[in-house]
Amino acid sequence: MRILSIATVLAVSLAAAAPLQAQPNAAFPVLAVGQRASGQLSAADPVLYERGPFKVYRFQAQGGRRYVATLQSADFDAYLTVARTVGGITDHMLMDDDGAGETNARLRFTAPETGTYLLIAQSLLPEGTGAFTVSVDTMPAKRLAVADLRVGQTVTGALEETDREYGAGPGGGGFFDLYRVRGTPGQRLRLRMQMGELYPVLNAGSMAGDEFVPDAFGHGQGVLLLTLPESGETLVQAGVEGEVLGEYTLTVADRGPAAAPRPVRLSRGQPVNGRLEAGDVENEEDGRWTDHYVVTGRAGERIRVTMAAEAFDAYLSIGRMVDGVFQELASNDDEGEQGTNSAVEVELPEAGEYVILATSFAAGGEGEYRIQASAP
Repeated sequence: MRILSIATVLAVSLAAAAPLQAQPNAAFPVLAVGQRASGQLSAADPVLYERGPFKVYRFQAQGGRRYVATLQSADFDAYLTVARTVGGITDHMLMDDDGAGETNARLRFTAPETGTYLLIAQSLLPEGTGAFTVSVDTMPAKRLAVADLRVGQTVTGALEETDREYGAGPGGGGFFDLYRVRGTPGQRLRLRMQMGELYPVLNAGSMAGDEFVPDAFGHGQGVLLLTLPESGETLVQAGVEGEVLGEYTLTVADRGPAAAPRPVRLSRGQPVNGRLEAGDVENEEDGRWTDHYVVTGRAGERIRVTMAAEAFDAYLSIGRMVDGVFQELASNDDEGEQGTNSAVEVELPEAGEYVILATSFAAGGEGEYRIQASAP
């Protein structure tokens, strides 16, 4: 983010302090790449942005090279910023509070161009003072390795600092691994990646030179549905957006032939018990299991459909089939302000048969439910 210079803030909040931007970069101590420096924050140091006191170091970086900066202290909660001066304005490129664990800060970034950069070593809390160490070093080049993954296999992998990153920009967009999935042409696959309580990202695509280009995107909750091309193989990008490292599992399974809908007719006021589970119709856009129901009504008639579930967050959609394609009239996630039940109400535009899709709010929802159609 681009904000006013530190000097502007200091001029307002601490008139007695020497403005950072008013000082040339040469006024700040040099921190050589690969070096660790020790320092001390005291109540006499200037403060910044309603946080604690800070000190500034400068270092030289080469454009396109990756760096890691660390601020450690046993005395205060560390807050680290990497910045540069552009046209008299301080460009605060990245900030971190606890990226090095506990109360220590750590930043990974790629220098956009060769030049002088600033490290701002600061206390997160206004009262924070004490000793600290600050360092900056280069990082290994990002590796590009492609592992083979067979249908029916579960592998354990790990996201590491040396892996490729998603986005452009100083901080990247998260790390990922690449897998080559092989099968038969036209084979329907389901991939699932799990990494604790995080939400992994799975995409399929191909390489353009040294870059991965996705052409099929995951459906959330770490799920990706694929149909293999004529070559019988594709590349899968498995990662997590954000500064996340650690182990994960990745599974690829054969989905088999697409299940055909078997609609169940609903009578007004007659509840029906159902269950979402593997083998139900699978929504090709988002991977949710879906049961189909039908109800017949008159033009102008209002109908209310409810779905109660405890094992998953219920989701209802009502519409009509037109030339074999479902066209939605109304949908809803919640019944009331909270809970896992769903309710949808609609006025039927014309007489005829209407389709109700009973599913979950997110991919992977399974379990028993009760559905009912009635007059409002």
